Amino acid sequence: MDIVVCGNPTLDELVQKSGTVRISPGGSALFVSGAADYLGAKVGIIGNIGEDYPSRVLSLLKHQGVNLSLLKKTGGPSTRFRISYDGGSRRLWLASAGRQIESIWRGSRVEGVHLGPVFNEIPRSLIHSLRKKSGFLSLDIQGLVRKVNLLGEVQVLRRNIDPVLRMCNLVKASIDEAKFQTSSRDHQVILDRFLAKGPKYAIITLGAKGSLFGVRNSQKLVIPAFPDKSIKDPTGAGDVYAGAWLTSYLRTKDPVWAAAVGSAFGSLASQRTGLSKFRISRRELFRRTSWVYNNVSPL
Repeated sequence: MDIVVCGNPTLDELVQKSGTVRISPGGSALFVSGAADYLGAKVGIIGNIGEDYPSRVLSLLKHQGVNLSLLKKTGGPSTRFRISYDGGSRRLWLASAGRQIESIWRGSRVEGVHLGPVFNEIPRSLIHSLRKKSGFLSLDIQGLVRKVNLLGEVQVLRRNIDPVLRMCNLVKASIDEAKFQTSSRDHQVILDRFLAKGPKYAIITLGAKGSLFGVRNSQKLVIPAFPDKSIKDPTGAGDVYAGAWLTSYLRTKDPVWAAAVGSAFGSLASQRTGLSKFRISRRELFRRTSWVYNNVSPL
């Protein structure tokens, strides 16, 4: 494998405008690995699924070339969320937390590792062992900074994740998560505070407004979102961005081009649901990538 993605795949109950609920495979591990696989990486998933996880989804992932030998089936349910959208905002409820992943990585060295926890399932000891066996370690903080209230709704909290950040080459967060963690609303300050913790690169997603991209002691940029009115399901767009960024960066060593690929891929993936997010036109992907790259601006 070139890239290993660590995190539990999920089953997402997507609440439609009509009030009906559609169950779709999701989770950072699924979307990151799908994007990396589409771009030609040999990718595998470390994580757990429950007895309720659909075998057809596993078959599709295998058919696409994703290595599932490290994905373990455990007793009980898979990690499961209920998701609803209201305009540009999302509400999330935890139905089942799933099992914690094993604490040690015993595999061989890989070029890149992405940590994509969804709800505190990656132990610190596993992160340490993955760091030792990877050339590049990226992190999406979402699953490290989540809690649930008495009604089961997922909320963002401020948590000391500095020891993890010091191990990472790249950190990614949504703007809401970033505001909580840095106690700032200023975009420049947010990037500087994340980068001061140790990562060389930082990505802060802004939804339909694009993303911020920063390099420690260097450039701070605004990466635009490709203008697209045909958004159907934005679930996982940030994860697709992360998977596309990591794969493109490891290939080209150009972090800004990688961000353009990630932004473009996220917009295309939002037109579809589930694994169909990766049935896209390669020509259209790189047409959008070129537009994004040519419209990057300083922060």
